[in-house]
Amino acid sequence: MMKLQNLEINMRSERGYVSVLVLPAVAGLLAMLLVVVSQQQRLQQRWHLQSAADNMALSAATIIAREFNLIAVINRALIANQVTQGQLLGLASWFSSIRSATERLALVTSIVPYLNVVTGHLAKAVKYAERPLHIIVNSALVLQRILLSTLQTAQWMIRASFAMMIPKSLAEIAKVQNILQHSWTLFHSPGLIEFPWLWWRYMPLQHGARDNDLLREMTQSSRDDFSSKRSYKWFDAGFVKARKAGGSDLVMVNQGRWAWQSMDTVALHIRWLFKREEIPWGEGVTYQSRNITSVTENQFGESRQINPRATQLALIDQQNMGTTTTPYYFNKEQLEVDDWPSVIIKFDDVFAKAGVRFSRPQSVLPRATKTTEQANLFNALWESELQSLNAPEKLILSRFAQGEL
Repeated sequence: MMKLQNLEINMRSERGYVSVLVLPAVAGLLAMLLVVVSQQQRLQQRWHLQSAADNMALSAATIIAREFNLIAVINRALIANQVTQGQLLGLASWFSSIRSATERLALVTSIVPYLNVVTGHLAKAVKYAERPLHIIVNSALVLQRILLSTLQTAQWMIRASFAMMIPKSLAEIAKVQNILQHSWTLFHSPGLIEFPWLWWRYMPLQHGARDNDLLREMTQSSRDDFSSKRSYKWFDAGFVKARKAGGSDLVMVNQGRWAWQSMDTVALHIRWLFKREEIPWGEGVTYQSRNITSVTENQFGESRQINPRATQLALIDQQNMGTTTTPYYFNKEQLEVDDWPSVIIKFDDVFAKAGVRFSRPQSVLPRATKTTEQANLFNALWESELQSLNAPEKLILSRFAQGEL
């Protein structure tokens, strides 16, 4: 009996020792669990902030890409506006050449019975149609000038509004993601200057008279076949043939101002035994801003080469159709990869970077020249993308985090 009592006392004593040894282990496990849970919460919060920063940076870059694309679309519209004016002037000068040609035809055939009636009525019909046509053309030119002012104003409004839109949009995104308690800052890459102070200077305002002839050359290259060269043979009967020449050109006049000019000529070329004779048969000239004083060999569809006498005769009677407005527009000529804009957003010690890139895949949008298109602000092919921080940016931002800047 005594032995059983001693055994029971020993077991209780051992249980006490075990409890003393287990309690610190349990406490350690609980502490480790708390540390893991706390670390997990911090990682989750950091991941949430990083995700929010990525979304906000990509949203800012998306708005920048949209602004680029809108500017590019309007720049293209400005070119189309100018080409349309050249087409309208070309239509007027072409019809004037037809009118003068029918008048001369009626004059020559006036002594031919029956035929003179037909050619006389034809000349009168063309003459009567010319006046309403010129009214329509002049009205269309006025509308084009109004459209030009509208497009230029739209570019100004886009530049003014989009830069202010980005901070407002990012604030709304921060509100949706429940991170208003965390302050954020949007920087221009590499992270020294806050947005949008450098953005106002990124796309400078250009003027058609002071852009190294860039916009005018693009406009000239964008002309359709009717505007660039209206030159062909009307008929060829061997010893006599009728040749038509003409075109619309955009030229530079005083202080770089633009002027649209258009000329059309028709002439009969008679081939004699030892020489050739040109008989001017029709001509028409229209212009804006400045009349035509001289003609080079390559102007107006090579009219001077094809119909030299008719070209000189055409300069006598020229029709003024208003003025050509030299456009201003936003553009940045040098757009190398390193010059593409990007932004960095800072959340406490969390950073995210996003920018824009220019892409024209040959498989989707092939070019006739089979060459790679360089980045420009005349084609709406800009898109946004998340980017990695480079070494200089990491150094600058780390100093931000340490409070050195």
